[in-house]
Amino acid sequence: MGKTDPKPTLEFMIKSTIMDRQRLLVVDPEYLEFDDQDRMSELPTRFLKAEIEGLRYGVKAIRGYRFRIGRTFHIDIRDVAGRIIRIRLKSVYLVRRKLLGEKYQAIVGAILRYYFHDIMRGYVQQLRNGLPVDLLGVNLNGEGVLFDPTVGRVSWDFIGTKRFWHYYTLFSEENPGKYRAFVFVDDWNAGVLRGVVETILKDKL
Repeated sequence: MGKTDPKPTLEFMIKSTIMDRQRLLVVDPEYLEFDDQDRMSELPTRFLKAEIEGLRYGVKAIRGYRFRIGRTFHIDIRDVAGRIIRIRLKSVYLVRRKLLGEKYQAIVGAILRYYFHDIMRGYVQQLRNGLPVDLLGVNLNGEGVLFDPTVGRVSWDFIGTKRFWHYYTLFSEENPGKYRAFVFVDDWNAGVLRGVVETILKDKL
């Protein structure tokens, strides 16, 4: 989450399904804009960087009668007013799966770099200033992490983490059976929580 050179404006052409029209997604250092309207004549939805506050992303299976027939790549971005830009990339019967997977990774990476790394840095600085942070019902402070009242606050020296392809867990290394999982595609800012916790673990405040 270190500082980088000025970021260029990125453009992605989005076609949710074979039958959908091409839609332009613009990832700019100052704003995010997506043509998510029903009519091409309508203005695209735009969020200023300062308005963006929530992100969830992940892959969900498309199930047929007996087995999985494809997958949908989900990206949702929320602003402070509660509006949501929804981006979907759907592959059925392996059609475009590799191409869409690569595009999904590129979009998520760009959104994290352009908007959410600064949010993570803000939370980290808040902790370094001695102020608590609350994310997804998890309380972080200088002493440690409270993710479950029945477990109590876990010291930074004993907080454990695991990242899987679709979720992230916090647990006590003294009691690994007590943990809490956060699903990237369902839980807003699970990726932000992961970034803040892992940065603090590296620094130990």
